[in-house]
Amino acid sequence: MLIPLIFSYAEIHYHLKYLYPKYFQKQPEIIADVPFRICKNPDNILPILYIIKDADLFPIEIIQIEVIIKTSAEVIKQKFQINEQISQKYHSNLLYLNIPELQSEQEIALTVIFQIIDSNLKYCTIINDNFKGLAFNPFRCYISETALPYPNHWYAGEPHYHSNFTDDQVEFGADIHSTKIMGKALGLKWLFITDHSYDLDDCEDNYLVNDPNIGKWKKLDREVKNESEEDFKIIRGEEVSIGNNLNQNVHLLAINHTELIEGKGDSAEKWFDNKPQRQLHEIRKLQSKNNIFIAAHPFEKISWIQKLTLNRGNWDIDDLKQSGVNFLQLINSNNFKDIKKQISNWARLLLQGHQFYLIAGNDAHGNFNVMRQIKLPFLKLFHSYDQIFGKFHTVFHYSQNNPIQGLKNREVFVSNGPFLNFFLIGKSNKKYPIGSFFKEKKATLNFEAKTSLEFGEIKIIKLFIGDFKENREKKLILIKNYIKLKLPFNGYLRMELYTNKNGMVFTNPIWIYHNKKYGCVINLMYLDKF
Repeated sequence: MLIPLIFSYAEIHYHLKYLYPKYFQKQPEIIADVPFRICKNPDNILPILYIIKDADLFPIEIIQIEVIIKTSAEVIKQKFQINEQISQKYHSNLLYLNIPELQSEQEIALTVIFQIIDSNLKYCTIINDNFKGLAFNPFRCYISETALPYPNHWYAGEPHYHSNFTDDQVEFGADIHSTKIMGKALGLKWLFITDHSYDLDDCEDNYLVNDPNIGKWKKLDREVKNESEEDFKIIRGEEVSIGNNLNQNVHLLAINHTELIEGKGDSAEKWFDNKPQRQLHEIRKLQSKNNIFIAAHPFEKISWIQKLTLNRGNWDIDDLKQSGVNFLQLINSNNFKDIKKQISNWARLLLQGHQFYLIAGNDAHGNFNVMRQIKLPFLKLFHSYDQIFGKFHTVFHYSQNNPIQGLKNREVFVSNGPFLNFFLIGKSNKKYPIGSFFKEKKATLNFEAKTSLEFGEIKIIKLFIGDFKENREKKLILIKNYIKLKLPFNGYLRMELYTNKNGMVFTNPIWIYHNKKYGCVINLMYLDKF
């Protein structure tokens, strides 16, 4: 079947009986990857990941890998003698660059050069990857002196990520151990592994044959438990293909659910066998205190060919109500145009009185620095920087690094780097944080923000006052303290922050509910320290 999908890392060996892709070659996929930022660490190292995929079909020998670092002032070269024969289906390794002499607070350019002998005993040089038709671009990595600018008990993480347990005709991801190393280098604290439901029920050696013993699911569970650490929590999940009320396939992130939820309606494993196996209305009864369900990119634009061949659709308000899902992963990339559109979609739902909470992820399949994808199946690849692991992340406030309970606590914002928090102080100094419900007559609104040299100076902070009765948001630019504001009888408050280096933060709401004849009057107070 000609798969009308776009994913990465790009699987270049899938072909029909007599039809081979233009980008097909008799080498395994050879891929280098680099985190897009690192926090300067005591060991002064920068991890470089390389992946060799499908070497069981096309064995190679890696002789040497050279990494070239360019800064504005110098060029640094480090060589690694490998001398390793590789013939596994999936192989990965991490190289650690010594960077004590590199100055912090700068962006560096990196190039990874492989010297290999391929299955035809041909000596080859590969630069960054061996995907045909992709223009060469060096990796870019920001060296930060400090961690992400989040105070204690605020934990940043990636809720939507595909590992190498996602492995089929058109896509695959990176292994969990390597992902943990890259995530820690970025400064993240937690990760949900959300491989496709239609991949997790496959036999390990054949993605077109289902395993009744769900061996991949069980293996994923074991690996997650082995790799999770206190300072980097990893939780097993899945991206379930499931039916909406129109019987179309939509995607649901099921995190820490005890059992695999089957779903292969849009797997493209069989021609036009695309009816959902399960329905969203079944999810409500599966919810417990130990799991969490998140609507994955619920309003993302679906191409006509995916609608036709895969029966793909979107969530609507009835789907959300019937499923009981109130966490929406609306931000699914680092594309500002898409983000702006999804924030507008969310605001429309909020103004209708729905209590939905914003989550941000990247749907990355590896992709720690650049996204390599199939643009036209069998014809063309391309790369972009939209869906990069951890680029736009979700941050929760909780007493400990417990992602499920932390998200359910609702004190959550999403960001690509800067920090923004706000809360109301009511009568008797009672505090109402993000995600809470406020019913008092008077309050002080306190907000705190922080950025760093990496993300630039704070350019603007906005307060949005949502009024259910008038069905509109009032926007205020916050530039000084002690502004008195009258709030609606019923509505919400939310905030946004922007920096001069494209840093962005979007908070979840504080809900305002009054049954009396008066609204609420608040005073604004900007706290410039935590």
